[in-house]
Amino acid sequence: MARHDSGLPEPDVPEGTRDRIKAVAAELYVLRGHEGFSFGDIAAAIGTTRANIHHHFGSKQQLMRELIEDIASNAEARIERYWRAGSATFSERLALQLHDLRRYYDRFNRGDGDRNVWSPLSRLRHDLPTLGNEAVDALERVNRTYDLCLGHAIGEAVTAGELRPGTDVGDVVRVLRVTLLSCPPMTQDFGRFEEIELLFRALARLVSATGDPQG
Repeated sequence: MARHDSGLPEPDVPEGTRDRIKAVAAELYVLRGHEGFSFGDIAAAIGTTRANIHHHFGSKQQLMRELIEDIASNAEARIERYWRAGSATFSERLALQLHDLRRYYDRFNRGDGDRNVWSPLSRLRHDLPTLGNEAVDALERVNRTYDLCLGHAIGEAVTAGELRPGTDVGDVVRVLRVTLLSCPPMTQDFGRFEEIELLFRALARLVSATGDPQG
């Protein structure tokens, strides 16, 4: 993946100034947060003017409103894809989710020991005091989607005999949702993604119908 002169990963975006502005803004937002970038930074990254960005978005508030919606909608679509769609097994769904997390981590952490924020949802949580109810509502939407889709996947896995008989679906949903949402700060604590891989393996052993919970 190409990089901007600023060191930012080059987003994969369709042609069109408005889409490119928003894609670069999304990258800047995840790495730097709401207060860490300006229209001038975006303009410099894509080779346009601040006036042109104002023309497309009017204000940073409007741009952020669209970014928040994009973050929530994208997260909901990915959750649906990994935990509800198709006929994958529980272990396959876990592997898909892990790959998705790794993709985001690698995008924003290129060097050994990097501890950058890499999750758009985590960045929203950091900025709740600034972004207010729009960000709160977006995060609540994502949590509801997690609960619905994880419940579907876990219920299917119990029925198929993949998970232990008598598994409390609600309990596993809660544990798994909190685990997934805790992955980004965990990598910042440890400075590596491998801790998440170990966590997923442990989780799979704990809930598997055939695995040893003491293993």
